[in-house]
Amino acid sequence: FEKKAYGQHINIIDKVFQFLSMRKKRIPSTFMKEQLKGLEKDHGNVDLLSHRLSNVRTWSYVANKKNWVENSDYWVQLTKSIEDKLSDKLHDELTKSFIDKKISILSRSLKQDLILNTEINEKNKIHIDGQLIGELKGLKFLIEITSKTLDTDIKSIKKAARKGVEKELIKRVDEILISSNIEINNESKIIWNKNPIARLKKGSNYLNPDIEIIADEALNEESKTRLSLFLQKWLKNYINELLGDLIKLTKYQIKNQYLRGLVFQLYENNGVIKRSEVDKIVKLIPPEERKKLWGMGIKIGRYHIYLPKMLKPKAVEFRIGLWKIFNNLSDKNEIPKSGLNFLSNTNLEKNFLLLCGFEKFKEFFVRIDILEKLFLKIIDNTKDRKFKISSEMMNLLGCSKENFYKLMTYMNYKKDKAIDTYVFKGERKKREKILQFDKKENPFNKLLSLNIK
Repeated sequence: FEKKAYGQHINIIDKVFQFLSMRKKRIPSTFMKEQLKGLEKDHGNVDLLSHRLSNVRTWSYVANKKNWVENSDYWVQLTKSIEDKLSDKLHDELTKSFIDKKISILSRSLKQDLILNTEINEKNKIHIDGQLIGELKGLKFLIEITSKTLDTDIKSIKKAARKGVEKELIKRVDEILISSNIEINNESKIIWNKNPIARLKKGSNYLNPDIEIIADEALNEESKTRLSLFLQKWLKNYINELLGDLIKLTKYQIKNQYLRGLVFQLYENNGVIKRSEVDKIVKLIPPEERKKLWGMGIKIGRYHIYLPKMLKPKAVEFRIGLWKIFNNLSDKNEIPKSGLNFLSNTNLEKNFLLLCGFEKFKEFFVRIDILEKLFLKIIDNTKDRKFKISSEMMNLLGCSKENFYKLMTYMNYKKDKAIDTYVFKGERKKREKILQFDKKENPFNKLLSLNIK
């Protein structure tokens, strides 16, 4: 199999014979491991892959001989696995070499300015004179190339293909404009027929992103402009529909400065803000002005001030996607899966998770709207400043009993002597300290004793 020189072949036979002639009469696993070392690598050219494949087949033959190898079942499976992997890779490389030859021949024909027929089939594959040269994905032409395809060949084929695909691209733009059958994926790309036709980029603010068209050079400027204007209008409507409550925060005419300041901060923080950070402003808002907040879709909770509609899965995914684009956040910042109310992971970034609608309590994160519901249940079940943990409370969060008890401690509820009971800590008004003076040390008495003329 290895096609080695006569002397090398004799050495292999000699080594195998020695092992089989010894007392154990088996080829040891350590020897097999050494022979197969590095043969599993599937990179390299056709000659290198062929050489590795021949070597593996030799040891596959040895492994399959009855009673020749220690742990024979293992080596039979391993050699077969490596052989199959190398065979597939060799087949791919041979196919690519064949394609490269055909592309080079086609390229020479194109350079001679021969008129060749360009066709696009129902699977978006592009053929020139019967030869597959690439495909259309959305509005982008992708050439079928390999590492061996010459740059001169690529240029000739691209030039020829673009003459043939221009009409098809214009037709596709018209179809997009008529059908409006587009959507935005979780990578902030606008998708048509499962392929991206544009991507969102940083704009003037996080709710006004710019649009970059993803289209081939063959698409003329007139069609690109038409598509760009259409996508801008579509995106504006999409943002208003999905993030309406957030957009409206910038449009309200508010006279009261404190209410205006709170609404502005809520907008600047993507619809979620900790109450402790703005509590002073909240307390300065007159009661009649505070009533207007609910009409704006704003909820003032025990722990947060937020827009409930912006915590819906689609709204969270989209507004966070826009926030990440505007603030150049990495893809490491992942939005928690929809339906989760409780997370236990200390590695998550608390400020980003707050935007997603989760509050941090040490190693735990709780969804802020669920946190408010939990707080209300605690109030409803509180008597004489004490409340008992119920299964309903734990089911609300969807966490274990042990973690729920930890959370109660992190939320500053004190454990009572009674089983499953905690002491409720409401807000206590700070008493103003009244300064009391000793009559003897009273400063006014001191003033009176002074003889001032």
